[in-house]
Amino acid sequence: MKKRILSMMLVSALLVSATGCSGKKADTPVANSEAASSSASAPASTGDIKVGVILKTLSSEYWSYVAAGVNAAAKDLGVKVDLQGPASETAYDEQNSMIETMLAGGIDAFVISPLQSESVASVIGDVKIPVITVDTDAEIPGKIAFVGTGNDKAAYQGGLFAAEKAGKGTKAVIIGGVEGNATSDARQAGYTRAMEENGIKIVSVQYAQSNPDTAANVMENMITAQSGDIQIVLCHNDDTAAGAATACKQSGLKDVVIVGFDGNQSGVQNIIDGTISATCAQSAYTMGYKAVETAVKSVKGETVKSFVDTGCEVISSDNAKDYLEKLKGYLK
Repeated sequence: MKKRILSMMLVSALLVSATGCSGKKADTPVANSEAASSSASAPASTGDIKVGVILKTLSSEYWSYVAAGVNAAAKDLGVKVDLQGPASETAYDEQNSMIETMLAGGIDAFVISPLQSESVASVIGDVKIPVITVDTDAEIPGKIAFVGTGNDKAAYQGGLFAAEKAGKGTKAVIIGGVEGNATSDARQAGYTRAMEENGIKIVSVQYAQSNPDTAANVMENMITAQSGDIQIVLCHNDDTAAGAATACKQSGLKDVVIVGFDGNQSGVQNIIDGTISATCAQSAYTMGYKAVETAVKSVKGETVKSFVDTGCEVISSDNAKDYLEKLKGYLK
């Protein structure tokens, strides 16, 4: 009996020794806790990746295209996406609150189109996940990429179209969005360069807060100040272009080349109707798609570009009908 007990004790001792050597004992501390934590939090597969996306709003035509691209990428890549947006592009506090809640909920990457760059950066803080800005860039801790339009380059293309239509020696005005805004500044720079390179004088630059009624008033004042001697109107968005066109019509000013920006359905329809001449169409759908794609690549440890230029297409009477059908297809 004693021999039997001794034998059992010897076997137990050997088992304990083997467990200790293998390092698999459940309550043994892990030497590199940071590495263990990183490994535990990393998604096991693409299907486990969750990307948080907060846009400027979900209640407008333009942002509905971005949202459609986000959802398409989620489906194609097999990832989970939490897509949100405040009620309007002036709901700053609502967006900040959404950011706080989303980051606290646990996501692997974060896509943001900031309404107010500084406050958004403050709310995000020093996060430990990849941050991607879309449509509007901002200096945010953790940001690895900006996905959007090269606004300077896009406006330059629209300016070249206008210059070719109006010809050298003509006069142009620019109606901007918000003065001092990075996007507005970039678009103005592109338009200006195109005019200067083609011998066209910019006689006035005014801002209309992206409001068509304000743009109509601004354009009316410009027409009066220039005694109607204006051949080109370069606008920072399609709504502004529509307002400018209204003022030109009411003032009896004809044969003016009016260029908008964004490429929304309303803007493209205005081209078809002959209200405006062209628009610098941003690829909003592609922005949403590429933003999610970039986020997924970063989570998987793949190399991503710091600026993903989603391009621009100048839409005129030559291609407006085809482009309008393309836009409608995104929202089906």
